[in-house]
Amino acid sequence: MLPLIMSQAIDFTFGAERSDAALDAALDAVAPELKKLAVVCHVREGEEGSPVFDWIEYRDTADRKDFWPASTVKLYAVIAAMERVREAGFDLDVTATFEHREADGKWILDSSRTLRELSSEVFRRSSNEDYTLLLRLVGIDWLNTKFLTAERGFPNSALMRGYVRTRPWVYEREEAQRIRLASPDGSRSFVIEHTWSGRSYSEERGCTLIDAKTGNVTTPRELADCLRRVLFHEQLPESERFRISDEQLRFLREGGGGLSGLATVAAESGPSGWTRAAGEVFPKAKYFHKSGLISDHALELGYVDDSANGGPRYFFVPVIGAGHATKPVDGETLVGRMSLEIARWVQASSK
Repeated sequence: MLPLIMSQAIDFTFGAERSDAALDAALDAVAPELKKLAVVCHVREGEEGSPVFDWIEYRDTADRKDFWPASTVKLYAVIAAMERVREAGFDLDVTATFEHREADGKWILDSSRTLRELSSEVFRRSSNEDYTLLLRLVGIDWLNTKFLTAERGFPNSALMRGYVRTRPWVYEREEAQRIRLASPDGSRSFVIEHTWSGRSYSEERGCTLIDAKTGNVTTPRELADCLRRVLFHEQLPESERFRISDEQLRFLREGGGGLSGLATVAAESGPSGWTRAAGEVFPKAKYFHKSGLISDHALELGYVDDSANGGPRYFFVPVIGAGHATKPVDGETLVGRMSLEIARWVQASSK
C-alpha cells in the first residue's frame, strides 16, 4: 500500500509532500535530459468512508513555478466565473454580453454567450476564445484578489492574460470592460464593469516565463488540488469548497445535454495522459482532465477513478519542458509516457 503522507488537511507551506524512490526513478527515465515536474495525490478510504489524500511529489517539484501552465489554468477561469455569476444571483444559463470602451468613451459590443456554452467549449476543445471571455467576465483584479488567493488554496497562482489577441474576444487589460448579465427569461439583469488596476499579480507570485509581469503562473500542486476540490466537493470541509451551486458542480464534472465538462468523452479535448498512457493500465477507469500544450511545454491535469473495478483513485500532474515543436519526440507524447509511468507506479504501490 502507499505510505500515509498527508491527510485531508492542506498545508500551503508546501512542505508536507513526500517523495518515493520508485516514482523518482520511473520518471527520471523519461527524457532524462529535459526538465520534468510532477505531483501525485492518491485517494484512499479513511475512517467511516471519508477520503484521505496522500500527496507524493517527484523530486521536490510540487511547488515549482518555472513552467508555462498553458490551458490547464482554464479550469481556474471557469470556476471563478461560476462563482462570480452566482455572487450576482445567476447560474449556468445566464447570458453574458461583452463590451469594451474605446478611447472616445464609446462602448463597443463584442460578443454574447451563456456561461454554460463558455464553460463547455473550454473543456470540449480547450477554446482560447471562450477562456479569454471568461477572464473578461471576472476581471483580472477580482480573479486575483477574490479567487486566486492563498486563503482559497492558490498561494502561488495568478492569471493575467487571455490566449487570443483578436476582436471580438481579446482582453486588452487597459481597456474598460462591461459585462451585462441577464437571466434566461430576461427578467433580471446585472452589470459588471472593471478596468485593470495595473497591479502585477503574476510578478508578486513568482512568474518567470513568457512575461514576469503579465504571464500566468501556478504550481503542479495547486492544479491537482483545484481538481480535488471539484471532484470531492461534498466530502470536504466548507472552507475547502468552491462557492458554486449544485448545478454548476454537476456540469463542471460531467457536462450534460451534449455539452462538455471535465469528464473525458472525446479525443479532441486532448487527454494525452489517458489516450496515450494511463488507459493502458486502467482501461475501464473513469477519467477527468484538462491538458496544456505550447511549443516548449506540455502537461496534464488528470484524475483516474478505477474504484468501480476495484482499482485506485488518484490525481496526477506531469509537466515537461517539451511541446509541440520539440523534436524528435513531442511534448504530448512525453507527457503520455510520464503518465504511463505514474499509472504503473500507482498500480504497483496499491497492491
